[in-house]
Amino acid sequence: MVPLRLSSVLLLYLALTLAGRARSETVSTAAHNTFDYVIIGGGTAGLVVAARLSEDPSITVAVIEAGVHHINEPLVDTPGLFGQSLGNPAFDWGFHSVPQAGLDGNVIPVSRGKLLGGSSGVNYLAWDRASAKEYDAWHTLGATGWNWTTLLPYFKKSESALQPPPDGFPGDGRANQGNFEAVHGTSGPIQASFSPMFSNITLPFVQTVEALGFQLNTDPVGSFSVCNITIDPTAYYYYYRVQYSGNATGLYNSQSAVDRVKDLGKRSYSASTYYAASQDRPNLKVFLSTQATLINFVSGRGTLRTSSVNVVAVGDGGVSGVLSARKDVVLAAGPIQTPQLLELSGIGNRSILKGAGIKTLVDLPGVGENLQEHPLGAQDFELSGDFLTFDLLRNDPAFLAAQQAEYATNHTGVFTDAISVLAFVPIHAAASPPAISAIHNSAVQLLHSPHISALSRAQYAIQTAWIRDATIAHFEFIMWPGGGLTALAPSPNASYITLNVGVMHPFSRGFVHINSSDPLAVPLVNPNYLDEEVDFQSFLEGMKFIRKISQSAPLSNAIARPHDPPANATSDADLVKYIKDNLEPLNHHSGTAPMVPRELGGVVDPKTLAVYGTSNLRVVDASLIPLQVATHTQATVYAIAERAADILKRAI
Repeated sequence: MVPLRLSSVLLLYLALTLAGRARSETVSTAAHNTFDYVIIGGGTAGLVVAARLSEDPSITVAVIEAGVHHINEPLVDTPGLFGQSLGNPAFDWGFHSVPQAGLDGNVIPVSRGKLLGGSSGVNYLAWDRASAKEYDAWHTLGATGWNWTTLLPYFKKSESALQPPPDGFPGDGRANQGNFEAVHGTSGPIQASFSPMFSNITLPFVQTVEALGFQLNTDPVGSFSVCNITIDPTAYYYYYRVQYSGNATGLYNSQSAVDRVKDLGKRSYSASTYYAASQDRPNLKVFLSTQATLINFVSGRGTLRTSSVNVVAVGDGGVSGVLSARKDVVLAAGPIQTPQLLELSGIGNRSILKGAGIKTLVDLPGVGENLQEHPLGAQDFELSGDFLTFDLLRNDPAFLAAQQAEYATNHTGVFTDAISVLAFVPIHAAASPPAISAIHNSAVQLLHSPHISALSRAQYAIQTAWIRDATIAHFEFIMWPGGGLTALAPSPNASYITLNVGVMHPFSRGFVHINSSDPLAVPLVNPNYLDEEVDFQSFLEGMKFIRKISQSAPLSNAIARPHDPPANATSDADLVKYIKDNLEPLNHHSGTAPMVPRELGGVVDPKTLAVYGTSNLRVVDASLIPLQVATHTQATVYAIAERAADILKRAI
C-alpha cells in the first residue's frame, strides 16, 4: 500500500462532513464461554473463516478482535480516502520497524488494521492476483496442495466481479478475447469492480510505457484481455476496463474492492461482507475491544492440544477472561501478531523464548522468521498543461465542493476511485542487459552462500530462475494522477503525476519476535529492507527506470520538471541517498509462519494448517505464505482463507 499524503487536511474534512460521526459498535458478553472454534483476529482471513464455519448452525464460533466495528465511517468506507486511516490509532496498530541497516538506520512504519475487518478495512483496495507460476512455487517449496489450480476456485468463491464491457483500454484497439467466468467469481462476498474513470494523463503514460516495452497481454488462456473504445482527446477522463486471469505480467487496469452494485461507492471488505452476512447467526459471537494474550494447551498423544485462549479488555465493551475451544483455535492475527502470540504461548525458537522468560512448549525455530515485504519508492513530476488530477481537490475549492456533494448524494465521482493503473513487468522490461546480469550474479552468489537457511536456499533457487523468466514480474510500477505521495509537499496550484516502483520478489529476509513476556508489548519487527545487495541493485534500477519513463514521449511532453527528487538528482549516488531516505512499505508483510516442512524451517502443516507440535492450533493468514508473490496481497489472503475454511470443515 502506498502511504497517501495527498491533501490530507481537505480529505479528512471531507470525511467528517460526509457522514458526521461514525458509530463504533461493541459486543459485551460473559467473560468465560466455550465454543467449538475460537478465532483470534477478526481481520481479512479471520472473518472469512468465521462466516464459513458458522454456516453450520450446529457449530459455535467465537472471534476475538482488539479493534472495534466502524460503521458508516468515511475513513474506512470511502475509496477516495484510502490511506487516511494509516497511522491513526483508531484504525491502525501503528507498529514500526527496528532501525533498518540497509536504510542508514531509518525506521519504517508497519501498518496493520486494528478494526473489525483488519487490514482489508485500511488498505488501498487493489484487487489482483499473481501469476500461476508463483502460486505453484508454494507447492514446490513443500506447501502440498497449494498452487494456482487449487486456489483458483477460492479466488472465484470470494468475489463478485463486475464483468468489463466490450470496450476497454484507451488507445489500445485490441478485442476482448477472454472468458470472464472461467477466472472470475460472480456470486462471492467481495464486490470487485473496475474504476469507471481515469485522468487524461493516463493515456500519455500508457503510450509511453508501451513504447518502452511494457506489454498489454491479451492471451486468452491465462492473462489480461484488454479491449478498447473510441477516445475523445479533449475529455478529462478516459473510460476503460480490463479482464484478469492467470498470468499477471503486463500493464493493466486493476480491479478494486469497491462496491458498485449493492453498497454503492463504498469499500467492500471482510466486515461489510462476510461479517455483515453472518452477524445475526446465534452461533457466532464477536468479542470486540478484546485482545488475545495467551493460548493455553493440554498434553495430547505426542502433541499439544490447545484448550483455551486468555483474553483481556482493551477498550469499552471488551471482555477479560478465558474463551475455551472444543475443537480448534484458529490463529488469524496476521503476519506480525501471529508469530508474536505463538512465542508468548511457548511456541518458537527456544533461545528467544528463554530470553523473554517463557517456557518452551514446542521448539519451532521458524516462528517469526522468513518475514518478506515489498519495498516501494515514489517519484513525482510537475505537469504542464490542462490535466485533471487529484491535485484539483487541493487546488480548486469549487471542484472539491462539487465532488463532496456528488459523493454524498449519489456515491459517485472521484471519491469512489482508487489506484488502478498498475504494471507488473519482468526485469527485462525495465533494466539493461548489463544490469540484469549483475543482479542475476548477485542472486547466484547469495544462493551459494553458506550462511543462509535451508528455506532461504530453496526460495532463492526459485527466485534466481525467475530473474530470467519473462512471465514473472520482477517490478511493479504504479501510476497515480496527483502529487502528495513523496516527502516534498506539492506546490500550490500545481498538478503532478506520481510514479512508484516496488521490487516484487526481494531476497532480503526479516523477522518478527517478542522481546518481552508482556502480551501487550510491541514486538520487534525487522523487514530488513534492501539488506541483500541484489535487492538494492534491483530497486535502484527500478528507480532509474522511472526517470526514463518521465523523459520519454509522449509523457515527457506533459511534464514540466521533476519535483521529488529534484532535477539535479541525476547520479546513482543521488538516487541511493534518496532511496535510503524515502523508501516506503507496501504493507504486504508475509511468511512468518510458513506452511512448508518442519525440517525446512516450516511452522504449519500445509495439509491441516496445524502448527507443528500441536493437534488443533491452526494458522490462517498471510503468515502462511512461504514465498512472496507479485501482487497486492488481499485477494490472495481471501482465497487462502476460503480454502482454509474447507480444510477446517474437512471438506478437502
